[in-house]
Amino acid sequence: MKSLVLFEDEGFVDLLPLLFWRSMFELQIGRKIALDRIAQRLGSPVAGVWTRNWIGSVTAQRCGAPANYPLNGPTILINGRWLFDEPVEFPNPPAVGVVGENEVAYIVCDPALAERLSPRDLQRRDLRELVLQGVPRRPTVGRLIRHPWDVISNLSDLLRGDWQASEAAVESELDSRLTLQGGEHIHIGERTCIHPTAVIDATTGPIFISDDVTIGAYCVIEGPLYIGPGSRLNPRAWIHGGNAFGPLCKLGGEIQGCVIHGYTNKQHDGFLGHAYVGSWVNLGAGAVNSDLKNTYGPIRVPINGVEVDSGQQFFGAVIGDHAKIGINAAIPTGGVIGFGASVSATRVLPKYIPSFGWVTDEHLSPGDSLRALDVASVVMARRNIDMTDEEIELFLDLSQRVQQFEARASF
Repeated sequence: MKSLVLFEDEGFVDLLPLLFWRSMFELQIGRKIALDRIAQRLGSPVAGVWTRNWIGSVTAQRCGAPANYPLNGPTILINGRWLFDEPVEFPNPPAVGVVGENEVAYIVCDPALAERLSPRDLQRRDLRELVLQGVPRRPTVGRLIRHPWDVISNLSDLLRGDWQASEAAVESELDSRLTLQGGEHIHIGERTCIHPTAVIDATTGPIFISDDVTIGAYCVIEGPLYIGPGSRLNPRAWIHGGNAFGPLCKLGGEIQGCVIHGYTNKQHDGFLGHAYVGSWVNLGAGAVNSDLKNTYGPIRVPINGVEVDSGQQFFGAVIGDHAKIGINAAIPTGGVIGFGASVSATRVLPKYIPSFGWVTDEHLSPGDSLRALDVASVVMARRNIDMTDEEIELFLDLSQRVQQFEARASF
């Protein structure tokens, strides 16, 4: 196969605030981030990534692949938003694979086309169409992810599709009193500790529990489910089917239909449903969200402050990375909490809180990005992780960058 390079297009804007702190390729889709999912489906490693200039150095570090370099020779450019499970046969170059309403899923480049393309061309529809003018287009499988609910609404199916029968295994010593239902659809990794009073129920979908996971007393865990390495479920947690948790999360209470990126804490009682949550988020004791309107009608979500009809009956929230949500906060149906936001309110929150916003019972005001950086550094150090110089630079840049994309709430 030709060299694979993943690219971001202009669609990243509608996945904010989740993509302020990461590239599209790092977004969790089912059990895997998009980069690993695409590489697995195509059976080939990713040679490089094309992303926004302002996040390129961080993306290269995290993805372990060079960013934004000129193409050299035959290359297949893959849209990071492309979601597919069926086999793909790429045509001879030059060619463009499209889905939906002529949306570009991939570009098969011969040397001449590769030389004409740049990351900037692919992040602007007008430039992309100009460079690709006259290149043959062919319909292909799958679809492009447009909004966070495109993942949440299909999360159970994605997790079922990620499961392979050969993965069924118990690699840790477990108490014989432990209840395992549907054992042929359960994977339990090494050095994982599960209290004998817990119930692991895979009758509704596969359960993949990674290495070094701790599951406390009287937990009820239903599939389909993915729990990342080193995560912990506190006693009496009720984990409904259709959840995907990143590494080193600390979780408790009732959780249903959520993606939660790594290093996020939701340890206490309280419901979190049909939400897409970034990394390094903390939800305080008693914090809850709503994922269903009183009218049972479709939920509108303020993406970048502009309401979008999700078409979903169930959708809870989008919570950006490094957000801090205090005790007893109530997140309204379809709420959006931006990157680095801080919430110290005991009432129903505003439906839209911009990045770095500071919310109390009295007011919503602009936050201090330097203070947010100090808090983020302390939180990460507690997990023995230091921000890289590139991450610090990105964090500081975001204090101004977010204003390019987000509508400003009334401060």
